[in-house]
Amino acid sequence: MIKVRNNDDLLLAYMGMAPLALAFERYLECQIYRDLELADPVLDIGCGDGLFAHILFDGQVDTGIDLNPHELERARVLGGYKELITCSAGAIPKPDGSYRTIISNSVLEHIPDLSSVLKEAHRLLVPGGRFYVTVPAPEFEEYTIGNIVLTGIGLRGVAAGYKAFCSRVLWRQIHYKSVEGWKALAMAHGFEVLDGFAYDSRQVCLLNDFLYPFSILDVIKKRLLNRWTLMPTFRRFWMYPFYLFAKNFLKGNVRADSGGLVFLSLRKG
Repeated sequence: MIKVRNNDDLLLAYMGMAPLALAFERYLECQIYRDLELADPVLDIGCGDGLFAHILFDGQVDTGIDLNPHELERARVLGGYKELITCSAGAIPKPDGSYRTIISNSVLEHIPDLSSVLKEAHRLLVPGGRFYVTVPAPEFEEYTIGNIVLTGIGLRGVAAGYKAFCSRVLWRQIHYKSVEGWKALAMAHGFEVLDGFAYDSRQVCLLNDFLYPFSILDVIKKRLLNRWTLMPTFRRFWMYPFYLFAKNFLKGNVRADSGGLVFLSLRKG
């Protein structure tokens, strides 16, 4: 069974290696994963650059898959996976029942054909295997400074256009569903829902939205050098005071009555 790192520095580690908005979101997910059963072998659908696995797990994930070979190059350097495969999430070259655990962190919302991915995950799991998913809720679009300001002054049409622009151009996200909507979709594909809840509260979403513009240099470095930051140790040092604020600010946000993101714990019957 793969183990989650048992320390309180995951937030600081993420802040040293990723933009702040991404670090805060992923830190909350790290807190969720601490309480999960993660039986080997494990598949990560949409592992990207492998940073999440690198920071969270004290050991290697068995398999990571992604469509982007450039991202997998970085994942290979970080060393969080035993095996990396460039392939579609809807057509993974592995036999039926190859995994006891599948994770998919902020991936499904980007994939047009959700059904093919859910069917593939179901095929690849052993009976009783777990599938852990994080995806956005409709509130993810709602809890932005631009949307709140435009709606507040009565420009609802402009606000709708702003949300569409952010989703399609900035975040490249297609699917937004409520907790119940995501649960229903999972059950329709043969999964039993063990747990499902919203996280990433309104205040955290708004802070992240405020921080996005400050990530421009990180985005440029990512495009040019395939990494968000160049000197993680130095970055952790000068961000330490903000880390102390952020750690306190993020407390109590693992579950939210109305959050921007959704976590699902699913089981194959």
